[in-house]
Amino acid sequence: MSTTPWLQERLKVAEQAADTLAQEFGADVWLVGALAEGLAHRQSDVDLLLVTPEPVAAPGSRLLGGIRVDVRAETGQTVNEWRRLLDAFAVTREDIATFRTVRERLGDLTLLRTARPLTHVCDEANLCEILLPEQRVTYQRWALADRCEAAASLSEDLLGLAQAGLYPHADLVWDQLARAVAQAETVAAGAPLLGEKWLPSLLSKDDADRFRPVPALPEPRWLSAAAHSPFFASVQARLADALLALWPTNAEPEPVDEAGLGGFGWLPQRYSDGWFLRRGDVRVPLTDGQMRAWQHSAARRART
Repeated sequence: MSTTPWLQERLKVAEQAADTLAQEFGADVWLVGALAEGLAHRQSDVDLLLVTPEPVAAPGSRLLGGIRVDVRAETGQTVNEWRRLLDAFAVTREDIATFRTVRERLGDLTLLRTARPLTHVCDEANLCEILLPEQRVTYQRWALADRCEAAASLSEDLLGLAQAGLYPHADLVWDQLARAVAQAETVAAGAPLLGEKWLPSLLSKDDADRFRPVPALPEPRWLSAAAHSPFFASVQARLADALLALWPTNAEPEPVDEAGLGGFGWLPQRYSDGWFLRRGDVRVPLTDGQMRAWQHSAARRART
């Protein structure tokens, strides 16, 4: 964790506010969000989650030493309902109802993923892990699936914009896609799904005091995209690598229609019932071996 003065100042404020709230409400107080992950800037707020036995009036925000503390109150029952969404990664191509629910609650699940208790002692008998290790893995899979869905939606826009000749609009969406792919990579590497502004830190979390820019995508060639789009292979390969980090397979590569399924707009996804490629509303299932072959093909095209 970084030791910048503004980070340390906010951590102290969080502890002070937590002590006051715990006495006032008789409840647990958790530090959540970017600050809980050691990320802050000179104007950062402090985000706290008050976990109460019964519903209480929202404490709202307060200022401590010129720093705003935002407090959200939820009952333990509500928090346990969030936890249950992390008990299993359960979404299939034929039934995505749970996925819709999870995507709507992903911000709440991220609170759980980042939460650090502030109001009780942590020891071997009283562990401070808000989530079990397997629940953290399930969070990764839901968050990565969310980013892949976002990338698929952006790619669908790119198809339509390129076909309509709206190239300046497509350029803007292409930049959005670069950030969505980078978020997918940070999630696959174990980071929570935080705001885009934290990507330079999340992308370099293993590098001391260094920040990596969001990797740029190749320059697009919209005029020929429908027939020839090697620039899109970088997106395909990076998303495939992120997915395979969470769904590894030793299957031998199997034949796959690389020409028909490797063009502009096709992106990989993994649900609990297996792999598939998606473009728009079309989904083509793949075996583990076919996915390996498709990944290798995308990587080759990305290097050309």
